[in-house]
Amino acid sequence: MSTNQPRTVFGTMSTWWRNWKRQRAALSEINDLAESELSRVAQDVGLNAPQMRTLAGRWPDSADLLSRRLAELQLDERAIASSEPAVLRDLQRVCGQCPEDRLCARDLRRDQEGGQWREYCPNVATLDAMRTADRDRRWMRGHKWP
Repeated sequence: MSTNQPRTVFGTMSTWWRNWKRQRAALSEINDLAESELSRVAQDVGLNAPQMRTLAGRWPDSADLLSRRLAELQLDERAIASSEPAVLRDLQRVCGQCPEDRLCARDLRRDQEGGQWREYCPNVATLDAMRTADRDRRWMRGHKWP
């Protein structure tokens, strides 16, 4: 079992309750914005208003799933945020709108080495490209040129 997972029924319920309250607060905040303000904020982060509402309704769970997937793939989320912020935002946007969040969460809990997620994850191509680039960078650092 992952160290991030609650170990008791109380822990599971407590985590669910906290996430539900955060989700309701995020939705309330979005719904309180004037449509023009919501459109401006959404555009600032590369989304449209409906996408912003979708993400607010799914947050924070979708962000957690992406973080866990990046960690599983040994990709450093902080380094990506620093070097490729637009790529990370796009990963977050796509992940946040994916309808397979429960399946993803189950796969992350159940089988860390399994590849089932590759069949439904809309971010698989981007994640594969990032892994390849990361592997190439590490190889280049480890070899000296003649």
